[in-house]
Amino acid sequence: MATSGKVIRCRAAVAWAVGKPLSVEEVEVSPPKAGEVRVKIVATGICRTDDHVLEGCFPNVVFPVIPGHEGAGIVESVGEGVTSVKPGDKVIPLCLPQCGGCSFCLNPESNYCLKSHVSEPQNLLPDKTSRFTCKGKQIHHFLWVSTFAEYTVMPEYAVAKIDAAAPLDKVCLLGCGFPTGYGAAINTAKVKPGSTCAIFGLGGVGLSVVMGCKAAGASRIIAIDINKDKFAKAKELGATDCISPHDFKKPIQEVLTEMTGHGVDYSFEAIGHVDTLTAALASCNMNTGVCVMVGVPASGSVISIDPMLLLSGRTWKGTLLGGWKMRDCIPTLVSSYLEKKFNSDVLISHTLPIAKVNEGFELLRAGKSIRCERAPAPERRVAARSAHARRRERRYPLPVPFPFRRPAVAMASGVIKCKAAVAWEAGKPLSLEEVEVAPPKAHEVRIKIVATAVCHTDAYTLSGADPEGCFPVILGHEGAGIVESVGEGVTKVKPGDTVIPLYIPQCGECKFCKNPKTNLCQKIRITQGKGLMPDGTSRFTCKGKQIYHFMGTSTFSEYTVVADISIAKIDAAAPLDKVCLLGCGISTGYGAAVNTAKVEPGSTCAVFGLGGVGLAVIMGCKIAGASRIIGIDLNKDKYAKAKEFGATECISPQDFKKPIQEVLVEMTDGGVDYSFECIGNVGVMRAALEACHKGWGVSVIVGVAAAGQEIATRPFQLVTGRTWKGTAFGGWKSVDNVPKLVTDYLSKKIKVDEFVTHTLPFDKINEAFELMHTGKSIRTVLKL
Repeated sequence: MATSGKVIRCRAAVAWAVGKPLSVEEVEVSPPKAGEVRVKIVATGICRTDDHVLEGCFPNVVFPVIPGHEGAGIVESVGEGVTSVKPGDKVIPLCLPQCGGCSFCLNPESNYCLKSHVSEPQNLLPDKTSRFTCKGKQIHHFLWVSTFAEYTVMPEYAVAKIDAAAPLDKVCLLGCGFPTGYGAAINTAKVKPGSTCAIFGLGGVGLSVVMGCKAAGASRIIAIDINKDKFAKAKELGATDCISPHDFKKPIQEVLTEMTGHGVDYSFEAIGHVDTLTAALASCNMNTGVCVMVGVPASGSVISIDPMLLLSGRTWKGTLLGGWKMRDCIPTLVSSYLEKKFNSDVLISHTLPIAKVNEGFELLRAGKSIRCERAPAPERRVAARSAHARRRERRYPLPVPFPFRRPAVAMASGVIKCKAAVAWEAGKPLSLEEVEVAPPKAHEVRIKIVATAVCHTDAYTLSGADPEGCFPVILGHEGAGIVESVGEGVTKVKPGDTVIPLYIPQCGECKFCKNPKTNLCQKIRITQGKGLMPDGTSRFTCKGKQIYHFMGTSTFSEYTVVADISIAKIDAAAPLDKVCLLGCGISTGYGAAVNTAKVEPGSTCAVFGLGGVGLAVIMGCKIAGASRIIGIDLNKDKYAKAKEFGATECISPQDFKKPIQEVLVEMTDGGVDYSFECIGNVGVMRAALEACHKGWGVSVIVGVAAAGQEIATRPFQLVTGRTWKGTAFGGWKSVDNVPKLVTDYLSKKIKVDEFVTHTLPFDKINEAFELMHTGKSIRTVLKL
């Protein structure tokens, strides 16, 4: 071209300072250097991210700057060494580059690139100089693309060649908003046919999510926005329901839970508001729900939530440009557009000349447009946002094991009198009492407990911190015993069978049990949470008073009664004083690695907390084939045992001056593939997430935090590709899998004996709690 190798003078919308309108100026655009491409921008869109730049809310932006990142154009000239495009090619500039050589680009699970703005601010080109000047001053680039200029320069790996038939004033939207929303549904959430989805925010990105959910086969798509003018367009694109939070007196997550029965399968926050992020997560199905963070909150924002929202099984993910590897996938998306597989044209609501770029921003802020475009240079669209209230969900108790033992029994008229450790009130030691245990009613089983262990969850409830704690109560949930008698209708076990009581039942009939993605069961959740049997009564009395059940098991009693869906028949050869630990702690930690995280061979793992559950996680990581397992604990006395279970190294945060997550990132060249928090400390939960590798790291919350505590992190930790998950009982469907775990133990596939450090008689149960509190035991087993 005639301009090749020369400085081009053209118009550009320059942001001279934060909070000021853009100014359309004549700028000078230098020719591309080696490895660079100069593009004549034909059309561009206005995105909320550009507005964040003008407001000073986007990180690491230097003024003056030419914003814009959602454009399309024609290659004007190329620098030395450029081979993938040539002058005359139609292209889309990429705000997320793909260098093809970094560890992220080489990883098929990530679309991140180390050349991106998050890792290396893109205010200047890679040689640390700018190609823009105006009035004698250097003007900074934005995300290397700066599409609010008639000509712009970018590295070769930040541009994608597209089909020459593509209309640039339409496909410019494929540079950001549309692929972000559409990919959030298709790639990040992986929405399944027949599922229910909720989309918060019906701007361009939110509507793209709607299209993605419809394309994936979702049967119900609920769109949420405070601007009802957007509802018609949302329904045109596939929404089945549209609601406004302003129409309800209760928080929107409660509304969605009621509308869907148990919460949505997938939720998407396409606004960038921290309160709405929490509402979107809480609106998900408590165990199988997946929440995807699509909107970008203002720089410096921190999200805080009750960790139980994750611990019950939800998954919280972020998406960056919808998970697409941009140079590879943008041309494919353009081809799909030309083949009419989707219609992104409907997102364009206004077309303006570049001189009216500030009017485009006003339409964006007022929620009057989906996308605004300008011609014959930049174009754009607009996303409106809404904010929603948030609420906490009642916790679903999750355990971590310890000790127990037995005395004498008398039976009269079907009622058994025996010893039990009764918690009369919060904060007091347990009291050994003679209690009456009524016979089992229909679909109930009475068990003679042979061995049980003391877990941190028992201590948590005993402390009074458990919001579901009821007193007086018989605690205990990690036990094993023999069936003494059964009620009418019980067919799966009979007197004399060896069994493990289950604090997570498995009825096989409810929505949760029929879903292979979850191990929760809701059949008796309400009554179990109230400390009662399914008929709303108790089988325990003591001194004329009703005593409450605990977690449906109450193993701190010589005899207990459980629902027939809360019991697993196991191999009669199993030693009950060992396999009782499979009722909670070992199964929880082991399953967190093999089921929830799905640790892969050759991966690097970090385990925070080296108690019984943490050691079980290490065991799971080793069995899954992890090549490096880092144990983290303040107590160095635990290191030898951790290495015995499979840890390759152990470290203490107290040995470093910098935060432990920074230490782990340095130790592992970018972060671990999987991290596990097995303590229940919200600060450590954040550290565990931030220790994960950007782009693909998965952090699993295993420990139970105190009631009312919230976890917090910067939203960008998720947006850049990390996943935050929780686990309940390690993801095992209890009735189906506990017998298999016992078999694996008997065949020496998993360790159990090695977790038992102390064995005590039942009457020393309070001593067992002391051993747990002081960290002197891994597990103490009490024999009854």
